[in-house]
Amino acid sequence: MIFESLLITFRVLSGEKLRTGLTILGIMIGITGVITIRSVGSAGSQVMTSSLNQESGTFSIRRESWIEKNGKWQPNQSREFLTLDDVEAIKTSCPSVETAIPVDSQRRRIEVDGKNRDMSVEYTTDESAYFQDWFTDFGHYVTRTDMDMKTKICIIGHEVWQVMFSGLNPIGREIKIDKQRYTVVGVMDKKPQGMNKDDNSNRKVFIPITTGQTYFGVRQYSNSDDSNPGPKNQVRAIRIRATSVDVLDQAKMEVETLVRYRHNDEEDAFKVDSIDDRLKFVNKVLLVIQLIMLMVTIFPLVVGGIGIMNIMLVSVTERVPEIGLRKAVGAKGFDIRIQFLVESVIISLIGSLLGLAAGFTLASLAGEVFNQRWAEEWGTTWPSAITLESMVSGVMMGMVVGVVFGYFPASQAARLTPIEAIRNK
Repeated sequence: MIFESLLITFRVLSGEKLRTGLTILGIMIGITGVITIRSVGSAGSQVMTSSLNQESGTFSIRRESWIEKNGKWQPNQSREFLTLDDVEAIKTSCPSVETAIPVDSQRRRIEVDGKNRDMSVEYTTDESAYFQDWFTDFGHYVTRTDMDMKTKICIIGHEVWQVMFSGLNPIGREIKIDKQRYTVVGVMDKKPQGMNKDDNSNRKVFIPITTGQTYFGVRQYSNSDDSNPGPKNQVRAIRIRATSVDVLDQAKMEVETLVRYRHNDEEDAFKVDSIDDRLKFVNKVLLVIQLIMLMVTIFPLVVGGIGIMNIMLVSVTERVPEIGLRKAVGAKGFDIRIQFLVESVIISLIGSLLGLAAGFTLASLAGEVFNQRWAEEWGTTWPSAITLESMVSGVMMGMVVGVVFGYFPASQAARLTPIEAIRNK
């Protein structure tokens, strides 16, 4: 029965080429929109979360500038500050922690041969490069000896090298940081800046944290005008990596407990911020955005489905004699319903396949544009638009539209009787 229905369907559709083509075009446009938005959105989500995924299993603890008490935000008046001693304590006393590094930086005036720029000066340690998996292109990074001796050396980012030294060999040359002389010992490998253009690591200068604390003084990380700036080895934050993602929550609990113990049990003074928590939040936001975009693209598909319903109703009206004759020779209502449903599904299926091809073409073109313009900056390539999931979902959506919007015309045809057909002849 299905085979006969298919033969009849192709005969009917080939007899009304223009009408069939316009109906297929409506479905094709709808599926094209859905596939394009879905493919681009899915690939974009992977790109946006790729940098966060690389940092999965890490978190940080920092001193809050503002804290919330009794429903109100107020400056953090605590006299407790994170220090380099806390970094060492975390590494030695927390079994679920693999390593920890201090995080600190200041804006300083950089001068090289008369060229002046305001740049971020990062206070770093000998372990920071391994923590970030980011090393020097040539030269060397901060060493333990540099830390102990508080030497005036620096490592510069890739863009600093290009801008301040015009791409010439900077090793052994001096730069001035707030009029203090520092010797360049290394140039960092070029690092993708990711989505956050305001935090471009290639535009930074790195010096040993002990050197920075010694020659640039102590920076008090609070909003209070306190004459006591705190310990001289204080840091803005501490980044921590758990031994594995599975023990991330345990590592956070160990660090929170240790820091509270070392700082007079001040619960509100410090905050733990997990990369995984931010990743979950970003994924939720991206999911909502994709759902909204998918709902918008559904409208052309619904319009295409309404077109199918309209054309099928016209087809039922035109083929009343055929329906009456088939019923007169023994065809049942089920047979007639299947016939028109097959026609509706075939139209939708053809439109879906064409829409898949068009959607994947548009998504691939968008991917090529993104790769050419931003792949190097983002540090990742645009994922392929063609996936098994998107192919199956595109075909299924087309079939569902065919069944849903073709059922009413098919039922109208199935309810006709031979007598009605004779009267309408």
